[in-house]
Amino acid sequence: MRQQLFRFLKYFLFWMIFFWVAKVFFLIWNFEITSQLSSGEILGIFWYGLKMDISTVCYLLILPGLLLGFRFFLQSTFINRFIRTYTITFLIVASALIVLDLGLYPHWGTRVNVTVFNYLGDPVAIGASVSFSDVLLGLFIGGSFLSGFLLLFKRLFPEGMASSCKTKWGASLLQLFIVASLILPIRGGLDTSPLNLSSVAFSSKLYVNQAATNYLWNFAKSVEKRKRLTNPCTYMEKDESQRIFNEFQKIDTLFLRPQLIRLNPEKKTNVILVILESFTNKVIAPLGGLNGITPNLDSLCTRSTVFTSFYSTGNRSDRGISALLGGYPSLLSTSIMVYPEKSNGLTLLPEYFNRKNYHTSFYYGGDINFYNLKTFVLKGNFGKLVTKDDFPSELGRMSKWGVPDGYVFERATEDLKNEQEPFMKTIYTISSHTPYDVPFSKFSGNSNEEKYLNSVAYTDSCLGAFIDSLRKSPLWDNTLLIVTSDHGTLPPGPTDITDPESYLIPMIWSGGVVDSIQRIETIAQQVDFGISLVHQLGWETDPAPFSKDFFTSQPHAFYMLDSGWAYVVPEGCFYFDQSSNDFVPKPAGKPVDLIFPKAFMQVLHDDFINR
Repeated sequence: MRQQLFRFLKYFLFWMIFFWVAKVFFLIWNFEITSQLSSGEILGIFWYGLKMDISTVCYLLILPGLLLGFRFFLQSTFINRFIRTYTITFLIVASALIVLDLGLYPHWGTRVNVTVFNYLGDPVAIGASVSFSDVLLGLFIGGSFLSGFLLLFKRLFPEGMASSCKTKWGASLLQLFIVASLILPIRGGLDTSPLNLSSVAFSSKLYVNQAATNYLWNFAKSVEKRKRLTNPCTYMEKDESQRIFNEFQKIDTLFLRPQLIRLNPEKKTNVILVILESFTNKVIAPLGGLNGITPNLDSLCTRSTVFTSFYSTGNRSDRGISALLGGYPSLLSTSIMVYPEKSNGLTLLPEYFNRKNYHTSFYYGGDINFYNLKTFVLKGNFGKLVTKDDFPSELGRMSKWGVPDGYVFERATEDLKNEQEPFMKTIYTISSHTPYDVPFSKFSGNSNEEKYLNSVAYTDSCLGAFIDSLRKSPLWDNTLLIVTSDHGTLPPGPTDITDPESYLIPMIWSGGVVDSIQRIETIAQQVDFGISLVHQLGWETDPAPFSKDFFTSQPHAFYMLDSGWAYVVPEGCFYFDQSSNDFVPKPAGKPVDLIFPKAFMQVLHDDFINR
């Protein structure tokens, strides 16, 4: 009996060591952030995370424990063979998730969760995002974990976990009792509330709390939540949230809206919308960014109307496109674009132009099937789609994501020569998407940040050539050129995934119909872009409860990430952490209403679920 219990304890320690090593590796992999932590914070990551690590291991112990408990009836050879296969299977799964966790965290700022499958379902997109060296490195890391712990398992259990000796009834009953008692560490103790993400949170720094989390527990919990599709933002009674939301909508009325463009009553204004992949204000000098990265955008800002406090709705492409073209905010952990059946009721931006007999077109050099982008664009009824398939195949192979931006802008420039007016043209770039493989070399270096800066410099040069050509064209005088981005980025740092700087993106209005140079400081957001543009053109908009005009009396913005959301108002930025179910840090003496943003998030997610 003593020998059997000792082997069970060794199996427990085997998995604990696995998760501790994974945690150490996570901290080393993200050394740039880890190096900024104190020794107390690093120790706290292991100490406060211990409860979740133990819970995860106890989940893994249930099935082997039950088999050992029925040892009186089962052959030891069968039990040992089953536990060996069981262990290998979970080692493969756990090692693969380690690789995904390490690869995604620097870009997503969140631990691996079920939303990864929204993107892994497209092999073309995976190939575009991941280089051959990334695959080799991932195989090496995952293979090292797998082979190393398989070797450790064989050393710990050379004869298997089940003893070949006869087992007495008492030993089996004790083993079953131990398995039954695992429920306590699994739920995190005797507290009323079972173990959750807030159980391991001990710092105001999101990274610290994320590092303390057991990645396998987090992944399994996200799978469970995905199945239920419940509202993650239930902060009050449903009727109360709707009442607060409706009351705010009534008082948030139009307030001194300036006319940004000059309208010609005899000729409709052409519109060109350029959506830059992963561009942030941090690389545009007039918007507070670094000098010398994007000289063409820098120059454009100095002779255009620019919004200096314009926020993306999230940190993924699907969320930004949903907001810019569909007027629907990002959601925690997903976007409406991933659910075509739910986005059916939205009025997409090109539909307003189609009603006015515009010629609409959409340019994208990548695989338009990614993120359900094609379904979304088709729903908007663009008159013409130009995608990777419309270019020579050798151009599509020049980068992982598809046709480099220079060739897409050249195609758009050429098409403008024969474009029928009025037109609304959308150009969505791709070259500044990871892995940043561009035919351009302005900034050398192999770090993620250096490659990112080089890629945005490339796209800026391509955009500059496009704008120069447009200026020389007779179309310029009656064209509105809008340049924005799908979402912000972490680089160039240092910034945290929760920081507002990671979500500030360009919103630049230029072209011959814009005859004033303005810096508009009012807080604005992606989800309000479509309605504001339609209003500027003098048209009416369809009902859109989560969108507003840029110039309303209560300026505010929201941005969302998997672990929480932020509310931005003139008084400041207030981040709500879903794990602790509170604002972090807690607002102190701020004269701002923080009930409305909770009601907004609750109503938004109820609306999404019920669509």
